[in-house]
Amino acid sequence: MAALSDDQISLVLLILDEDREQHTLRLHARDRGLLVVGDDKALAAIKAGLPVGSDDTWSVLVGLVLIVARRCEEALDEIDERCQELETQAIGYASSPQRRSMGRLRAELFRIGETQAAQKNLLSADEELSQSLGEDHQRLLARAETAFGANHSMTTRLYAMLGDVLNEQDSVVSERLTLVATIFLPLTLATGFFGMNFQWMLDRLDALPAFIVFGLAVPGLLTVATLFFIRRLTRSS
Repeated sequence: MAALSDDQISLVLLILDEDREQHTLRLHARDRGLLVVGDDKALAAIKAGLPVGSDDTWSVLVGLVLIVARRCEEALDEIDERCQELETQAIGYASSPQRRSMGRLRAELFRIGETQAAQKNLLSADEELSQSLGEDHQRLLARAETAFGANHSMTTRLYAMLGDVLNEQDSVVSERLTLVATIFLPLTLATGFFGMNFQWMLDRLDALPAFIVFGLAVPGLLTVATLFFIRRLTRSS
């Protein structure tokens, strides 16, 4: 949020801490000075990058906005590395904890991306905030706007990449479940048929050769034939 009244500019931004949690940072600036309001983690996130030796309130204000954008950029670099690790580990079949980690990262990226897009729009050259500053400060504000836009683009890219990986994992799971069901289909059929109490079976299937032929060989052949048929069908399609 940005609010302008007389000679005062008030900004409300969201900054990421070391744990990538968002904290509210309120900036109130006028010619006589700058007031920064936030909790301990929000203030700690901007402390290292605070401009030193500048008496220009508006330069410090824009500098703080740049710090918020760069802090998000650093957090996204960490997320990018984590996404690359998960993508590498997900080759073939990923475990349930890995898929849950991808889901949590996607939710986090969506939240960060929406915030960065909103803050980019806040600093647009068409907005009243930019037009109320001098030309030099407008250039710095444009840099911050570009940084927020780059952050939003990066979150969109990472969000889409994780979505593709999760879709691939869903396909792998479906294929494996289909394969297992296919393998057990002839076995279930043979078990159900030979488990029926037909008198002919009771009279004749009471020896070891009959058990080997009808209990092992026939289900095995049915399974192999089913897999061979599915493979031929898959190749032809």
